[in-house]
Amino acid sequence: MILKDIHQYICILLLFAGNSYFTYSQTDNIKEPLSGEVKSIRVTIEFVNDSIQNLKLFSIDNDYGHTGFISPTAVKSNFNSVWHETTATRYLNYYQERDSKDRIIKELWLNKKDELVEDYRYFYNDNSNLKQEENTSEFEKKIAIEKFCDFQKYYFEENLLIKKTEEDYWKDKEDFETYIYDKNKKPINKFRYYSDPGNRHLMDGELNIYEDTLLVKTTPYNYSNSQYDQGREYTYDGKHRLTEIYQLLYYKWASVDDTLKRIYSSIPLKKLYRTHEYDDNNNIVKDVFYNDDNSNNDSINHFKTIERQFKNNLEVNIKTTYSITKDELSVTLIKKEFDDSNRIISYLRYFKDVLNAERHYAYNSHNDVISIQLVNYDESNGITKNKIEFKFEYDSHGNWIQQIKSVNGQPLFIWHRKIEYYN
Repeated sequence: MILKDIHQYICILLLFAGNSYFTYSQTDNIKEPLSGEVKSIRVTIEFVNDSIQNLKLFSIDNDYGHTGFISPTAVKSNFNSVWHETTATRYLNYYQERDSKDRIIKELWLNKKDELVEDYRYFYNDNSNLKQEENTSEFEKKIAIEKFCDFQKYYFEENLLIKKTEEDYWKDKEDFETYIYDKNKKPINKFRYYSDPGNRHLMDGELNIYEDTLLVKTTPYNYSNSQYDQGREYTYDGKHRLTEIYQLLYYKWASVDDTLKRIYSSIPLKKLYRTHEYDDNNNIVKDVFYNDDNSNNDSINHFKTIERQFKNNLEVNIKTTYSITKDELSVTLIKKEFDDSNRIISYLRYFKDVLNAERHYAYNSHNDVISIQLVNYDESNGITKNKIEFKFEYDSHGNWIQQIKSVNGQPLFIWHRKIEYYN
């Protein structure tokens, strides 16, 4: 969910034309894979030691950290990365309901006082596509009226999105987007009319060109000032693999009244932006990025190179080289080792050929990580070691219902999942 206003109440309504439909994924939610016919999940984090709480940037931050509650996806993703890779934790507290087809229909997010933070409701059509999403916070529930609700409507022909409209309570006109496709159902034209936060009415779009089914050129266009902006051009090898990406700059920099400004042109300046190299299994083994130096010629500067090595299609070595200056490079190397079940068991990170971090993993029979050995090295050759251990409890369906996270032998956090089933 993208909030245009802190007190915004969002409603999404999808309209379906005839028998056509648009697969609208739950982009703002992550559904944990669970065994059995799950009816509901209650998720909480318990702090064993009151003096050791979840991560915050400042003491005045709310329970979900400095940025607050952003969306279910962001909160769950950030929590998982911190829980599994550091000695700390973030915060989780929600209740989720699923229907008999294992689709999320309700999710309530709470704070440490079990007060409502966000309320999500999901509705589906007969094809299991999400057709309506509603969301509001506790504050918004107290003040929300019809005008505080945003509506997004989608129109389709032959399963292709052809128009999207949006009404916002703070805008005096309806925003809309239109789409045109080629015979291969590839989008070739997108037009957008919208209002910015200053309620200025703007128009832009995007033009795409294909060769067979391969995108070879895309050009954004600003209808408000009748100018092309910064486009892209793509080249491919004989196996239809993307090998080069070019910037198409429809402007030049010029000094106007002692101010550097863009002077637009109908003929673009073409500059190399990125290149790919592949192995025989179509893995990208070399990625090179270039910076535009803002000059009015075709010169470019190397920015970053990523070189990868694969073993059994698993990425085992990653070397990243940054250009700090013209003659100075910063090199980072990551080495990974996997077991026979393709589970990572070792992660080593080098900076300028010096080892500065390592992790070692162990698993249980459920393939859950039960221990991580963290080792960090500072510039003065100091070593910091931490051992993270996870103790699991499982229910009769094989789903874990409790994780106890210990750091250096001390239990600190407990992740609870109370799961209710239909059967």
